[in-house]
Amino acid sequence: MGLFEGRSTSARKLGPEASQSLLMRAATGVDAVFGWLCQALVIGTTVILLAVLGANVVARYAFAQGGIEWISEVPEQLFPWMIAAGIVLAVQRGDHIAVDLIYKALSKRAALFLVLAILVLIIVAYAVLFVITWQTADIVSSQRSPLLGISGSWGYYALMFMAAGTALSSLTIMIKVMVRGVSALPAANPEDSPI
Repeated sequence: MGLFEGRSTSARKLGPEASQSLLMRAATGVDAVFGWLCQALVIGTTVILLAVLGANVVARYAFAQGGIEWISEVPEQLFPWMIAAGIVLAVQRGDHIAVDLIYKALSKRAALFLVLAILVLIIVAYAVLFVITWQTADIVSSQRSPLLGISGSWGYYALMFMAAGTALSSLTIMIKVMVRGVSALPAANPEDSPI
């Protein structure tokens, strides 16, 4: 049972179903856009990493001096983005670390409030992480990588993306849980579980 379910008839006259539907569509739309962006980042960085590392292997055998020197910095610059996007996707799909045994032992209402409290804590924690990372990125912005000359902030921007994405995904999950109840929590695919 969600927070918006079971309202009185007078509250329904104001159109809570319409507002619930709008909230759900907005949350689903934000998830879809951010999910697409994260998938594109994971696929794009993976393809680029495989291509440049493969090219470097070929270059080691083709050139007398060995591999292409600047390629060694590419994984260092792209890997954080691949991981950050993967973390956000894991949160959206319910594949991120979670312990959900407690929910089953509680009443529906208590489980709902526990889930909402946890989601609020996650949103606040990742918002704080975003701000701290932003400040750190500003501090290291003058540092440059030796071969490519990329700003030291680049990896921190990936961490900021992950923090913002996790907070935003947790917010959309919270909206869905408020409307539909604990059953709206994303459920991990059993095939992905190590247990």
